[in-house]
Amino acid sequence: MRKGVVQLSESILVTFFIIIIILMGIVVFYRFHLNSLHNYEQEYINQQLLSLLITLPNDFMHTNLGDSENAVDTSKLFYDNLDYGFKKIIIEQVYPKQDVVECKLQSYPNCNYFAVYNKENSKLKNKLVESRPVSLYSPLSKEYRAGKLTIYYYY
Repeated sequence: MRKGVVQLSESILVTFFIIIIILMGIVVFYRFHLNSLHNYEQEYINQQLLSLLITLPNDFMHTNLGDSENAVDTSKLFYDNLDYGFKKIIIEQVYPKQDVVECKLQSYPNCNYFAVYNKENSKLKNKLVESRPVSLYSPLSKEYRAGKLTIYYYY
């Protein structure tokens, strides 16, 4: 009788340890999978932001007699019907350097800072910032200037 009780106790103890090892494996797998999903999410956000950086100047492209120039037309930056989600898009003139004057319809073309789009959400705490150089064309003065396109992506 004692031998049977000892064997039963050993079997229960071995089963208990096997269950603990399986549960630890599930927890490790879950953490690994969660981390992998987080990395995929970050990659997707980065790709989406870079795609927007590449294609956004096309929305405001300067055209001359139907031919598109490689410059952003500053007169087209006052559109109100844009929807890019929770982002902040700024185009700033960097050369020739001047004091920062935000562009509104009243101050155009004597300005150098365009807040093209600004939609923030107070619940989103993280932001990703990317920028790239752009060429700015002012149709009133018919001159090109160097600028910087900056996108703040909130997530």
